[in-house]
Amino acid sequence: MEALLILVIVAALLALGYAAFNFIGVKNLDEGTDRMKEIAAAIRVGANAFITYEYKIIAVVVVIIAIAFAAIFTVQYGEFSWEPSVCFMIGVIMSASAGWVGMKIATYANVRVSNTARNTKNIGSTLKVALKGGSVMGLCVGGFALLGLFLVYIIFGFGLNMLDIEALRGAHVFTQCLSCYALGCSIVAMFNRVGGGIYTKAADMGADLVGKTEAHIPEDDPRNPATIADNVGDNVGDVAGLGSDLLESFVGAISSAIILAVSLYLSNVANNLEVSDEMLSKMMYFPLVFAAIGCRSILSISFSMFCLLFLTKFSIRFHIAYVSRNHAVNNKNNKMKNRFEWNYSNERN
Repeated sequence: MEALLILVIVAALLALGYAAFNFIGVKNLDEGTDRMKEIAAAIRVGANAFITYEYKIIAVVVVIIAIAFAAIFTVQYGEFSWEPSVCFMIGVIMSASAGWVGMKIATYANVRVSNTARNTKNIGSTLKVALKGGSVMGLCVGGFALLGLFLVYIIFGFGLNMLDIEALRGAHVFTQCLSCYALGCSIVAMFNRVGGGIYTKAADMGADLVGKTEAHIPEDDPRNPATIADNVGDNVGDVAGLGSDLLESFVGAISSAIILAVSLYLSNVANNLEVSDEMLSKMMYFPLVFAAIGCRSILSISFSMFCLLFLTKFSIRFHIAYVSRNHAVNNKNNKMKNRFEWNYSNERN
């Protein structure tokens, strides 16, 4: 059963690798005019400054909570217990990373989507760029969530032997580690959603009250600083916050299923009901493997669509080249035929 964890880490790395591929692909696109670059840079700098300062505040809160967890579990078990605190910080790092990458790609993709629409006047081409940028956030959610769970299983489950049946029957340290990992993901989502949401609502009200009412500037005019601040808050609250929130929900669903499996096993053992240790092992691995298969299925579909688009473009280009070549050959043949007929008619005359 332990070999199934290879499927989990492979799925996580493939998701993060494909996200990096799409990130680079979107970033290499043209940003457009100088004015577009100026506005996009202002939003990007503001979003970076906001989330950097917010993560500094989160770091202080995380250290305080981690120390509190260590003290609580040390008192509970009668010996120094640092494992849940470390799992809590792993969850914070994974959720913060997903939010950070999602916010970065949003600030890069927005202007490139606008420029693609401006140049091509084609909704299909524009939508491809938008979906490519949005896929980075989705893939990072699944990739970082599975990567964190893999680390918890490898370091604490196998490295510290917490997945041993006797360890599970005694102290419930492993299930508490999973709970703390999920809590670490939740706290970043709360800060991003609430902090970014309040910021963007305040900026939106400022743009409405000062910009439209006093200065008589249109609501979304970039000359209004509150409009830039509103977009900054949207990138942090709606993109980074929603990404962290989705990761927290994803991790919470997997962790709760594993914890319920352990609880069901211990309940049956306490009631002297027959349940095998192998069944517990399968129930603890099933949520992870199920999520990894889902992640790999999404990657397979995305790769298949990419291959289909590539083959379609290749076949169209090949067909155009083939038709053009035949047309050129026919024109050449017609010219030779006309020349031959002209020469033949001159000789007869």
